[in-house]
Amino acid sequence: MTSCAKINLTGVDHSYYQKFHHEKSWAWWLNHIGTFVVFIISFCGNLLCLLVLCRQRLKRNSYTQYLIALAIVDTGAILCEALKALDEVHQYQNADKRTLIQHTLMSCKFYYYIRYIFYSMSSWVTVALAVERLVAIKFPLWSKHICSVINARRILFLILLFTMMIQSYHLVIKGIDCKPSSSPFSQPTAAKSSCRCKTLPDYAAVEVILTVYLWRLCLMTLLPLTIIITVNILIMSKLFSGNSLNDHTNAVNNSRRKTVLLYKISRMLVIVSSIYLVLHVPGSSFEILKFMFLNPYRLCDTKWRYFMSIVHDIFDLITNFNYGINFYLYIISGQHIRTELFRTFRPAKFRSTINEQTAKFQRSSYFMSSYVHHSKNNQPNCSHLQLSNRLTGPSV
Repeated sequence: MTSCAKINLTGVDHSYYQKFHHEKSWAWWLNHIGTFVVFIISFCGNLLCLLVLCRQRLKRNSYTQYLIALAIVDTGAILCEALKALDEVHQYQNADKRTLIQHTLMSCKFYYYIRYIFYSMSSWVTVALAVERLVAIKFPLWSKHICSVINARRILFLILLFTMMIQSYHLVIKGIDCKPSSSPFSQPTAAKSSCRCKTLPDYAAVEVILTVYLWRLCLMTLLPLTIIITVNILIMSKLFSGNSLNDHTNAVNNSRRKTVLLYKISRMLVIVSSIYLVLHVPGSSFEILKFMFLNPYRLCDTKWRYFMSIVHDIFDLITNFNYGINFYLYIISGQHIRTELFRTFRPAKFRSTINEQTAKFQRSSYFMSSYVHHSKNNQPNCSHLQLSNRLTGPSV
């Protein structure tokens, strides 16, 4: 393979080389500034999400456990993205390219390990949430036993163990590399300040197999895409079928109300998982294609590399939006989440007044129903008396 560093640059290539390495593109600045904005939006949204979902009224639902876990891992993922963007901006602003965070060997390994756990958890919690909704909709009798809070926590714990096991290779292949960068068009530096927390050169082939093909291609793109699309189609076919609620028309009002709420919650979560695919899959697919064209085939055309870097920055920002908009989707598509949000931030005096009125109404309803029930029980059965008199005759 020919090294790009040995290729003579034409005038056009040299101008794109300057843009690619020294004059950061508009997409690069948009990606990094946008990541900071998304981090602020995500932090506020996920904090509100935890405040609302951890209330007693919602915490007893199984799907709430997945949404709480999703808010936590999304916050961790966007925090890692913001730190990475801040470090890259800091390197660009400094002539010696010094990194903002000076890692030790162990902090470097655990930084990548925890970071990729957040990414993986965000994807597979969404998959588990979609499957849980399918069980609740298609198999309502089973859902009483399967879709419980305890089982949801067990599934989340298994997902955590699975991602910890899958990402454990980062504890081996990551380290501190103080050698000059071997990337194309790179400028060699030997200063100690240029040490990077990155994949060690000896494990470059291992990272290709585990990170690109196993993790990104299979576990983060193909499997979640297949499962979520299949599950969402099955859920939507149930929700929009003509007989979806006909089975409950003669049921008790309370049972019908619960069924309607179940369908509304499922519709909201279908929207959430579908938006996840729209925002995540294009960027992940482009990362795989970019690796296939740039690294194995040594695409040395600086013009193509420049335009691919622009597309990469745009897709990267779109993917980061995925970590910050879930709560806002809940608010838009879920009326019960909006109601609970208003209850959370309702003034205490107004909330106590509403509670007193509700309690009075419940007491009055209870007394009224008790009075009616008591009157019905103590009402004399006239037909029975008349019948008994006719049979026995007047008493002497």
